[in-house]
Amino acid sequence: MQGASAPAAAAPASAAKAAPAVATAAASAPAVAGSGSNAIELKVKEDSWFSVRGKDGKELYSGLVHAGGTQRVEGEAPFKVTVGNVKGVESLSVDDEPVDAKRYVSARGNVARLSLP
Repeated sequence: MQGASAPAAAAPASAAKAAPAVATAAASAPAVAGSGSNAIELKVKEDSWFSVRGKDGKELYSGLVHAGGTQRVEGEAPFKVTVGNVKGVESLSVDDEPVDAKRYVSARGNVARLSLP
């Protein structure tokens, strides 16, 4: 009976070793949300919350972008963007043109609210 339990214990260990490789592959490719002729891209060095609404006011993306990650959102400009933990932002761009998100930080803290062309 002891021999029967050893292979069962080995299977989860093999599966656990495979999981980090899958997570690493997913983190290296930028995520893309929405579709349209314009794009906004956020790269972060710390976890940051990111929300984007398109020209029609519909939410195109809302979620947490993890440290080291990139989130690209495509849609129709102008965009209304909210970034939580703006200090964690490495770069923000619209149609590959850089935007200084820190210029839009409110007096209340580490949140930026932007309207971008």
